[in-house]
Amino acid sequence: MREHPVPHNPRRRGMMAVTTREKSRGDGLGNQRWRRYADAFDRVERCASQGHHLEAIAILDSLIGDRLASRLGHLQGIASVEVAAIGPLCKQLVGKSGDSGIEPDAEFRAVVVEIKDWVRPRNDAMHGIARVFRPADATTAFDAAIESHRQTVAHGMVLLQRFDRLDTAARRLAGKIPGTWPAAFFPDERPARPRPDESEVN
Repeated sequence: MREHPVPHNPRRRGMMAVTTREKSRGDGLGNQRWRRYADAFDRVERCASQGHHLEAIAILDSLIGDRLASRLGHLQGIASVEVAAIGPLCKQLVGKSGDSGIEPDAEFRAVVVEIKDWVRPRNDAMHGIARVFRPADATTAFDAAIESHRQTVAHGMVLLQRFDRLDTAARRLAGKIPGTWPAAFFPDERPARPRPDESEVN
């Protein structure tokens, strides 16, 4: 079989995608992010209702990782931050065991620790769904294995929304506005009017 060369992508360094997250500076980035967040969350809801749990988990992973990185950048006071995987981001915020890190707020720490725990079923869904590790695994049908992650999706949605409630309140207290405002992750609460332009949106 003839092997096909991997196409060159100028946005990639080696095998890692460029993942530096920049802060919005009134250049429309905040509004672009809001639209992407809202569309992505709506897709998660559709996937959940239609049983496409792996797709929903992948999108939730992206959304949660982005918001953790935004929180990290906010706490560090920097304009751009590297968006790593959820595990390393959580470690920076609350430490390996949830007892260190730079996150000073107890409510944030609690939800980030839960997100750390969510990573395990996320990994099982995304990396182990097609694998048979032991004889007992073979007794579970593939469709049943996917369906078993319905709760992983539901829990991920709840964690994202809890984090966003805290983040929105914290940003407003600091005189800033998160990129998820208004209600990107709460479809029933979204206003009918367009999202206003903001100069400090992250």
